[in-house]
Amino acid sequence: MTDEELSRRRHEAFRVLLGLFQAGRCVDLGAGHGSFAREAASLGWEVAAVDARTERFPADERVTWIQADVRTVDLMPYDLVLCLGLFYHLTLEDQLHLLHRAAGRPMILDTHLDHGSHTHPLSDVITFGEYQGRTYREPGHLTSSWGNAESFWPTLASFHKMLGESGFTVLTLEPWIMSDRTFFLALPNGTRPRDVPAT
Repeated sequence: MTDEELSRRRHEAFRVLLGLFQAGRCVDLGAGHGSFAREAASLGWEVAAVDARTERFPADERVTWIQADVRTVDLMPYDLVLCLGLFYHLTLEDQLHLLHRAAGRPMILDTHLDHGSHTHPLSDVITFGEYQGRTYREPGHLTSSWGNAESFWPTLASFHKMLGESGFTVLTLEPWIMSDRTFFLALPNGTRPRDVPAT
């Protein structure tokens, strides 16, 4: 799959998932060049885009651009958290902390997981307490992690466990965008987005 095809598929998935919610206030964590933040703004959302680096922030006044470490930014003011291409750049500790901070509000996540087949240079399977996965040595360039040399890619089961323990019910986008990457909709237990019929 080309980079252009991957971008198109990710944006199509994002629009579908975002369309499940009434527009409100959302925060895009690790926003990078802001394409998802700008798309959300085009769909009527009040958007804050957060990234530790400002080099790729575009000039778009519809979005509030915030230079900050996503690991410390306050998530309380927002109705929806976007974590698109960020989760797999965090350590396990930072992943758990992010999910704890986001508890009580829905999240749209787009992430790589240790899902069997992958093309990335990952470690052997390791266990951290209750969670299994692999580590990834971060390359340290503009689009990678901020301040950590390694990140954690949990298995699908561990990913669901992490989210479940933080009070979320998780829905998985099928088919996966890539063999080890897809979108997830994490809903606070007992809630659902608008227009999704109760089962």
